[in-house]
Amino acid sequence: MVANYMDKEELLESKVSILKEIAETIVSTDNIYSITNLILDLTLTYTKAKSGSIMLLNEAGELTIKASRGIDSALAQTLRVKVGEEICGKVAMERAPILVKDIERDERLLKKCSARYETKSFISCPILIKDKLLGVINLSDKADGTDFTEDEFDLVNILANQAAVALENANLMSELKAKAIELDELNKWLMETDRLKTEFVARISHELRTPLNSVRGAVYYLKEKKNLSKSEQTEFMDIISDESGKLNSFIEDLLDYSRLAKEENIINRRALDINNVINDAVLTKTVKDVLKERKVSVGTMCSEGLPMVVGDRTRIIQMFINIIEGIAKYAMPADLIEIRCAVPESSVEIDFFIKGREIPREELSFIFNSRMLWAKPDIEPASFKFYLAKKTVELHKGTISAQNIPTGLSVKILIPTGAKEKQEAEVTELMNLFISFITESMDITNCSLMLADELTGELTIRAAQGIDEETIRSTKLRYGDRIAGWVAMEGKPLLIEDIEKDIRFGKKNIPRYNTKSLLSLPLFLEGKVIGVLNLNNKADGSHFDEKDLYIARVIAERTSCMIENLYKGRVKDNEFMAIIEGMESLITAITKYKKKNGIARDLVLKTMRQMNCTDDEIGLALYASALYDLGITQVQESILNKSSRLSTTEQKIIRTHSFSAIGLINHIGPDEVVKKIILHHHERYDGSGYPDGLKGDEIPFISRVLAVVDTYAALTSERPHRKALSKEEAAGFIKSGSGAHFDPKIVEAFLEVVAK
Repeated sequence: MVANYMDKEELLESKVSILKEIAETIVSTDNIYSITNLILDLTLTYTKAKSGSIMLLNEAGELTIKASRGIDSALAQTLRVKVGEEICGKVAMERAPILVKDIERDERLLKKCSARYETKSFISCPILIKDKLLGVINLSDKADGTDFTEDEFDLVNILANQAAVALENANLMSELKAKAIELDELNKWLMETDRLKTEFVARISHELRTPLNSVRGAVYYLKEKKNLSKSEQTEFMDIISDESGKLNSFIEDLLDYSRLAKEENIINRRALDINNVINDAVLTKTVKDVLKERKVSVGTMCSEGLPMVVGDRTRIIQMFINIIEGIAKYAMPADLIEIRCAVPESSVEIDFFIKGREIPREELSFIFNSRMLWAKPDIEPASFKFYLAKKTVELHKGTISAQNIPTGLSVKILIPTGAKEKQEAEVTELMNLFISFITESMDITNCSLMLADELTGELTIRAAQGIDEETIRSTKLRYGDRIAGWVAMEGKPLLIEDIEKDIRFGKKNIPRYNTKSLLSLPLFLEGKVIGVLNLNNKADGSHFDEKDLYIARVIAERTSCMIENLYKGRVKDNEFMAIIEGMESLITAITKYKKKNGIARDLVLKTMRQMNCTDDEIGLALYASALYDLGITQVQESILNKSSRLSTTEQKIIRTHSFSAIGLINHIGPDEVVKKIILHHHERYDGSGYPDGLKGDEIPFISRVLAVVDTYAALTSERPHRKALSKEEAAGFIKSGSGAHFDPKIVEAFLEVVAK
């Protein structure tokens, strides 16, 4: 009886402790990887299980692993489970947790699953918030080989409920950050629009002055001269007619921005999820005001999984706004504007429909015709909205029509979804993100990515930063021409310390570059050079060196791999959107990363050299050294800057930063080796480190190198809770940790490096 009471008291304490730690987690981080790994560690600790995973639902309706222990890392990266399939999929579908005592005897399950587990008992629990499925927690293989108990089952349910709150909070923060990025892009677009408006006003002033003066002069002459002959009157009337015609044509040209149909003039072509674009348009203040004024509502009836369309996101949103404004004119109070989507061959159809309404027949003939619109002096402003929408539709090579059908009024848009155009837009969008990644991670200001034109074979700039638009549009190089052409022809990277002294090129430095040094590297597809990556202008004004070349080579390989995946059609629409979001998060983290004191990469290079490592190993180590601690940016500043002792939960949050770093680099490429290096750089040689307690040679070699270098760099840097140690003190600490904290052979090589 006493033992039973003690067990219940211990269980109660466990539940209280779990709630406390989860509560601290919710307010301490909004990073998905931190949250899932913290929750999984809590779950494994309190249930004493060896294996487990937290799977979250992706946009394709599949469960994917976000955190795992005791599961093969390659499987964890690639596993996709549809709702309704496998054990976890059935739990997700039924939204009910299960406790299995013996998998071989449980009639609910397939016996063939038992081979995956060391023991026969496991728990699977859905993560739900207000009936919304977020994911599933799975546990198996208790360390002592016993079955999971009902009390442990209850604990997992508590954890799942609290996890749902933390994850929903993280999802909302993620959406908020994404909206902030969109607003930033929109702000840039508005600034560009303001510049164009100034030019527009200046052009109007110039273009209107001459015909208006001619008209005024002719009218004045007709009024003042009383005895004009018929031929003279005709002459001045002809002047008025001609100049009025010029004015009419000019105004029509101002409205007709079909000149923007040239691809290079579209501000930002990208692959778009049409559902998201429609929703964003409906939520704008303009549409809300129109709906409120007309006392009507909008309902979207588009299914998920529509094909992506290619275009300028801002312009397409404005197109939808114009259509809603235009069609609302014909609605009556309490009407519903239905937005329906269909997928005819190689296109997406969007139908704006109002039941029981119609456009007057006489208006149907001119709502898309600018000449007829201008010919009607009493035309309503709303009528111009269809014409403006038409110009955007044409800009995107689509069609628009309006008609009265027996059931109501219908305005249909047809936007093509050409595979080639979509592919090129995806390459351009992703390469622009890669350029941002490169400039931030290598701390440079000018970078361009050139690809060979499919028809001419010339190298053209597909993505760039720090280069003006005119240069981007006009640059076309043949293989062998100038530096980039030479790199493409030779198929090998080029490091130039001083362009003016290099006898191969012997050219003057361009004024926009603040250094005379540059890097240029070939990009390959199936062994053939398809482009060139050019790097200029280190932010600190220094020259590029071999460290930069090593890192740039690895990045060029990853860039080539991503281009190949896109051109080979290996990236699905939902995967592409995940890559874009992942790259944006990675770039934000790199921008935020403060730990750029420079010594870590130098020490990694010198230590690897001291140990006679290969060029490939050195390149991989330097690349990892640029990314390994990015996860720390996902930890709240209040924790990082805390001068007093960290709480247990805060320590656990910081210990998840390796998982966060892996999550950040997840979309750069298939970097399983790099991920393992990053994951285990806090392991200790004696097995007392984290996250997996690896020891000795179980720890990846480069992780062991980073452990030494990272500790030394940290000790010689200021921290909120202490002053920086001297180099001698830091070296002494490294030496004292040899054999326990650090690999003795690496310590020996490292100390020789810092002693020089």
